[in-house]
Amino acid sequence: MKGVTDLNHRIAIVGAGAAGLVSAVLLRQRGIAVDIFDDGDGPCTLPQAHVINTRTSEILAEIGAFEALRAVAAPIDRVESIAWVESLTGRRFGRMDLIKDAASGALRAGASAVHALNVGQNHFEQVVAARFAELGGSVRYRNRVVGSQIDGDKAVLSIRNADGDISKYDYDYVLACDGARSSVRESLGIAMVGPPSIARYASAYFTADLSHLIGDIRGPVVFVGGPDVRGVLIGFDIANSWALMCVIPPDSTPDDFGPDVMRELIYRAIGDRTATIRLDGVGSWNMSAQVADDFRRGPFFLVGDSAHRFPPTGGLGLNTGVQDAHNLAWKLAFVLQGKAPAALLESYAEERMPVARANCAHSLENAMKLAEIDAALGVSFLAPVDPAVVTRAETSGPALAIDGEDGDEARRAVAQAIEAQRPHFDSLTHELGYVYGACEPYSEAGPYAPSVRQGGRLPHALVDGPQGSVGLHTLCAGDSLTLLVGKDVDIGTLSDLPGEVALRRISDDLPDMLTGSDMILVRPDGHVAWNGRDQDGAGLAAALNAILRSDMLTTV
Repeated sequence: MKGVTDLNHRIAIVGAGAAGLVSAVLLRQRGIAVDIFDDGDGPCTLPQAHVINTRTSEILAEIGAFEALRAVAAPIDRVESIAWVESLTGRRFGRMDLIKDAASGALRAGASAVHALNVGQNHFEQVVAARFAELGGSVRYRNRVVGSQIDGDKAVLSIRNADGDISKYDYDYVLACDGARSSVRESLGIAMVGPPSIARYASAYFTADLSHLIGDIRGPVVFVGGPDVRGVLIGFDIANSWALMCVIPPDSTPDDFGPDVMRELIYRAIGDRTATIRLDGVGSWNMSAQVADDFRRGPFFLVGDSAHRFPPTGGLGLNTGVQDAHNLAWKLAFVLQGKAPAALLESYAEERMPVARANCAHSLENAMKLAEIDAALGVSFLAPVDPAVVTRAETSGPALAIDGEDGDEARRAVAQAIEAQRPHFDSLTHELGYVYGACEPYSEAGPYAPSVRQGGRLPHALVDGPQGSVGLHTLCAGDSLTLLVGKDVDIGTLSDLPGEVALRRISDDLPDMLTGSDMILVRPDGHVAWNGRDQDGAGLAAALNAILRSDMLTTV
């Protein structure tokens, strides 16, 4: 890593969750020092989110954290399906295999050099915080931001430390990564658009060996629809670390779902009272579907949950936040290092807000679509749970339409309703297919199809490198724009490229991507800025001008 200096600029990050920590590492890798404040005592201790999608895994690989996270994630052979059950020991209503068939498995395997992970957010934060420390950074825990304001072109933070003393600091830029109830966003008066509350959930995190109960359920999500308890069992390592989530009735409060109630609900959800359960924590959370009406206010940027709140259906919340950070970090580095004027930063909100809105809509649609299974089966998996049920004797489930010899039609309907949930749990389009600058960021219909498209992520491919095969994204990650050129391009015509552009000749023909005289200009975040032929110097110059906001380039 190059030496870290403040470059006569200062950046603050408020919040050391997933988005804040990834932002800090990405900036520090580019030689940018940051102050990062968090009002907690350290990385989160409960698993919370658990889906790390393929694009986020690519970003983790870029910052040197993927392998450490893969080592603590659930083994791939335990992340095979989503199930709907009465309880872990009761009836199996149906399951959906996450890899539908050989063709879809091959598509997913070939789409990236890495793969999605199922791992608790506590491990995510611990690994990325350790990576930040390796780079010489440190998080200022127990420091709460109590005020945020703009003074001229500066961002001013009022911060209360662990001793209760309040100090003011001026920064050139501040990244508000302080979560769904962001105090920075509220101080700036940025509104959230969308329903503030769709449902309230009680949650219980617990440790238990459920291997003798899982059987053919080898997956991270189990919907439970028993007569006494309804909700979702989440498996983090899908061995010992679990959570139960259930909907709180309108006339109840989170206090009604204390440790004793949640322990009893867990036993009824798993159906085995001989299991040893260690309750690690209970709490509650609010499911909403909101996106901020702006992601920037002067020198302040909203990143992650401060900018958007999604239903968890689809696992897009944490991932969208990390991808926000990836979009912004290189732009801040370009501006601070004098490679581009501050106008480049205007593109952050322009590019990320449409993606956040689309991901919010997709997550909400996934949540609503689950009702199709309820209707087909006659079981409401996410109906509110009466906490008083734990004081009553356990009951048996009612007879269902799928039971008996006459249930064939009902069973087919349930199977069809479960398969209709596939976009919820298996969508490479939403993992890799968002396109910046498009009318709709996910405008492509049908399954994900890798292609070179301006604004889209550069497709994955392996090419020959000095130490053997290397992924194209590895060649393009770093501090520069990258111009990939085909084997027939005359390098001499590119002698006037600005210093912000690294030239990489690809000797291989890459079908449907880079052949012969093709050229692809790739941003440091792996998205395509321009693609064309070697004779189109004016087009390349225009693309460079659009990024560098420079009128100096007329042709290359």
